[in-house]
Order: sequence, then C-alpha cells, then structure tokens
Amino acid sequence: MIRKGGKLVSAIDLNYATTQADVQLKPILSIIIVNSDGLQDTLACLASIYQHPPQVAFEVVVVDNCSREPCLPTIGERFPQVRRLMAAARQGFAKNYNQGLRVAGGDYLLVLNNDTLISAGALDVLLEALRAEPDYAMVGPRLVGRDGVIQPVCARDLPTPLSYLVAQVLLDAGLPLGRLWQRWLVRQGTRRRSGPVPCISGACMLLRRSDLEKVGLLDEGFDFYYEDVEWCHRFQSYDKKVGFVAEVTITHVGDQSLSRVKVWAKRSEYLSAQRYFTHYYCLSERQQYLIWLATSFNYLMRGLIMLLAEALDKQTRYAREYILLWRWLLTQRPNGHERD
Repeated sequence: MIRKGGKLVSAIDLNYATTQADVQLKPILSIIIVNSDGLQDTLACLASIYQHPPQVAFEVVVVDNCSREPCLPTIGERFPQVRRLMAAARQGFAKNYNQGLRVAGGDYLLVLNNDTLISAGALDVLLEALRAEPDYAMVGPRLVGRDGVIQPVCARDLPTPLSYLVAQVLLDAGLPLGRLWQRWLVRQGTRRRSGPVPCISGACMLLRRSDLEKVGLLDEGFDFYYEDVEWCHRFQSYDKKVGFVAEVTITHVGDQSLSRVKVWAKRSEYLSAQRYFTHYYCLSERQQYLIWLATSFNYLMRGLIMLLAEALDKQTRYAREYILLWRWLLTQRPNGHERD
C-alpha cells in the first residue's frame, strides 16, 4: 500500500492479459471463491451457484489455499466448468482472492466465501442493483446464518479506534452486555433497507472491474479479517459508494463456525485491527497501547468467564484457548508507548 494525495492506493496491478479468444468467450460475471480445507462447504456453494445461476454469461474461479487434503481434483470431477487454481503456498485470504481476481475475465467480479449458499435470483438482483447505481463501487446482500438470523456485519459502520475499544471492553459478544448489544444489532439489521452503507461483509462483495482497476486489489498485508473493511474504506476514499441490497438474502454458514475459538484467527484479527487503524487513523503509540490493552482485557475476561462456565458444567473447551491468546498478546505489547 502507498499513500497518494492523502489516499491509500494499492501498489498491485491486475495484470489481466486479454486474448482474442478471451474477448469472444469473455464472461459478464466472474465469481471468485477461495477453498481452504473446506471442500464440503465449497462443493455446497458451487452446487447452489449452478442451481441458481445468473442470466448472464459467467465463470467461477476457485483458488485452493494449499488445503491439507487434495480438493481441486474432486471439484474438477463434480464441476468441470470451474477454473481451478492452486496457491503457491499457504497464504492469507487477501492473497488468495487477488490470485483469482487477476485471472478473472468478467466485467463484474463477485468475491464470495466458500461457506455461502446462493439463493434463487440472488446474483441477477445484485447485478441489477450495481448496474442501476453508477456511484456504487460494490454491493452486498443480506446475510443470514443457517438459523435464518441476520448477521449484522452485512451492513455496518466502518470501525474506529474508539468503537473498537468500546467493543472489546463492553460490547463483545462473549461478554454479558455484549450479548444484549448483539441482539439489538440483529433487530436493527432486520429493519435495514437497501441503500448506501459504510461497509459490507467480505463474504459476498460484487464490484465493477473498471472500479477495481482504479482502486486496486485487496491489501495483502491483511492475513485474515479487516481486508474487506479496508477495501470498503479505500473505495469510498475514491468518492465511490458501497451499497446494501436488502432484497437479496444469502446464507452464510461460516460466521457461526467462526464463533468458536480459532487461535490463529483471533491473533490475525488483532494484528489486522492494528494495521487498519494505523493506516487510516495514524495511531499514536499511546493509542496503539490502548488497543492492545483493551484486547488483552477482552481475551482475559472471555477466558475467565468460560473457565467459570466450564467448571459449572464440567466442559473444558474454549477457556484454555482464550488464556493462550491472552498470554500470546502479552508478547505483542507495543514498544515505546507513552506512560501516564
């Protein structure tokens, strides 16, 4: 990433080479999916796409993130029309999606999580919504879990250092007050109508190639989490809008699975938050320290709450992971912060 005229600009080019054959067969829509040890989810996602295809010419590109078990052969057998790519090495989601975006040929590009299920007519309505609003750089749908409950991340505010601190200390979903806050967000999300929003979810983002060529690919400095937030922020810094399409509902299974503790994901979330806030808010050393302190408090409190819960019902699952996260975070204390 480089800063130009006060705006963050991606230093990565698309490098898409168009041949005569490409022009003749060029799809209108390219769907990019990343598979990372999630073959069954990917197969279900692909099945939903081909069961409910768009009315325009389209292609699907699957990038495999060096899954532990061979996945591309199985995908090729079930869906031979899918373009299949293998990552050179195990890498972050932004790098994987960028690999797919570079080879995609469509005028419209859909970044789609492999743990989503496309509903009937969803892709056509998303395309119509983007085409109808020239000011929109990207649009996203309403996301729900398997239980049908809306996921508030599908239309949200851009995070700020202050909102992050409040969330970590008071409103995190793992804390008592946070559970009430999440219920309120769900109610608000259910009532939200179509229109411009500050941020949509990276689980499903439809954008124009022409806008992507101006703004740039995903920031590969984000390993996991915040890459979609940064993208939304960057597109808007180019005076483009981000749109929410309430008429389209897509099932996003993965948000529920990520509610379980994954140490690597939580580590990446913290590091990505620091990177995002440092880029866009020029954090001082004191502010970096406060973010570290709030996250440390969150991990410790979650661990203690779960330790108590496990003692009561004699289950031993998640408390240990949060204590390990807290101990790891102690090693990440920002250097040279100002003391009171």
